[in-house]
Amino acid sequence: GNWSTGYTAVTGGESICIGDQELQVVFAPGHTDGHMGLLHVNTNALIVGDHCVGHGSAILDNRAGGNMKDYFQTTYKFLEMSPHVLIPMHGRINLWPKHMLCGYLKNRKAREASILQSIENGAQTLFDIVSKTYCDVDRKLWIPASFNVRLHVDHLNSQHKLPKDFSTEKFESSCGTHFIFWWGVAYAQARSSPALIIAASALAAGGLAIAYALRRKNGNQP
Repeated sequence: GNWSTGYTAVTGGESICIGDQELQVVFAPGHTDGHMGLLHVNTNALIVGDHCVGHGSAILDNRAGGNMKDYFQTTYKFLEMSPHVLIPMHGRINLWPKHMLCGYLKNRKAREASILQSIENGAQTLFDIVSKTYCDVDRKLWIPASFNVRLHVDHLNSQHKLPKDFSTEKFESSCGTHFIFWWGVAYAQARSSPALIIAASALAAGGLAIAYALRRKNGNQP
């Protein structure tokens, strides 16, 4: 059928009524800066979107305004709402909302403490921090984990908890090709595959060369 292109913007607090069913819009930033949840008022079931997932921990989108401080605040907001059920966009419904949300807070705080410890022990780059903080996690998951690490570092920086000798500029510069290169090498080593190591090194070297060439080109432009 034909769908109208018209829409009504919501910012949180609005009610949406469909028949005798009522949904309340909940502003829930963290995963992204415009993330929303929906509370089904009739059953007190909370649709949490991408804030929670059915298994494991959620990945924040640092490319779309993801923010760790907002994520913590939204998690506390959800706890205060005392929903009967959590409905994530990925995975199964959760019937123990308090247990799940408290578990998320515990996990994120533990990760942040581990990240700070790795920095205090000398880690300077994104790869250094990820490889130390997630050493017990399958390396294929290090790339999505790196998104959260970047936001944890931002959160620590906003609280003035980072050591004075930690360079945020150096850290930011290590978040692109540098990270992908060393992750590729580490992943190949974990799989004990010389061919993978060579391929990853060649791919990353090519990426570094392109990035360097583009930087020089942009630097020479008036």
